[in-house]
Amino acid sequence: MNNNIPAVEKTIMMLELLAGLTGGATQAELKNELNISMSTAYRILQTLLKHKWVMKDSSGVYTLDNGLLPLVYPFKTRMSVLERAQHVIDDLAETYDIACKISIRRGLEQVTLMRAEAAGPFSLAGHVGSSFPLTEGSVGAALLSGCSDAEIREIAAECEGDIPENRNPELVLANVRNVRSGGYAINLRKNRWNIAAMSMPIYDEKGSVTAALTLIGAESDFTGGNLEKMTGVLRTAAGKCSVNNSSGKSQRTTRQEA
Repeated sequence: MNNNIPAVEKTIMMLELLAGLTGGATQAELKNELNISMSTAYRILQTLLKHKWVMKDSSGVYTLDNGLLPLVYPFKTRMSVLERAQHVIDDLAETYDIACKISIRRGLEQVTLMRAEAAGPFSLAGHVGSSFPLTEGSVGAALLSGCSDAEIREIAAECEGDIPENRNPELVLANVRNVRSGGYAINLRKNRWNIAAMSMPIYDEKGSVTAALTLIGAESDFTGGNLEKMTGVLRTAAGKCSVNNSSGKSQRTTRQEA
């Protein structure tokens, strides 16, 4: 079931577009980029101007305005966590010679927010800003581990991308249950890139999943005697990235429904 409100979706798309444009855009440019009518672009922009979420200069170019700051300010703790996470994965890559990345959820997508590469000629972590279906792989399982089973099935039905997890939600749920029981999900080359990956959730101050930390390498990095070693490495790193409560342990909130 699609419960999305088209006008809200278009507004969000416009804000995301403006956020990614250094010099802003005119109404006509926004209309063309978003494939919406000029009148729709006008109404959205007028609403955003009223609330000071965008500003318009003398040449008709729109950019984001300071009215958005009150919405961003509550995320200051989360941003400090993510800043710390970059240092954590940089250390991981250097110490263990393995690729790492931090991914977040954006709607029905998982997006690479940060990355750190192992020494070598090949890139495994993917570019910052790369997006994939939310349900895909160990990253998807980590990001969805706080959702109920019913929510995950609904997400798989709505998620775009011709991948096994969307065709068969039980694949997603199996990986999610591994995260809930063992703390991590692992994918041994059963993906489009024929690489192995292990992911764990990163938690915010409320105990909710805020991101996923992933190690990426060869199958041998996560099998045999290396599995226990890399599980410990990943668990320690994810703990450093998570916001801890007063007892020193990450609060973890999981809702499970059949």
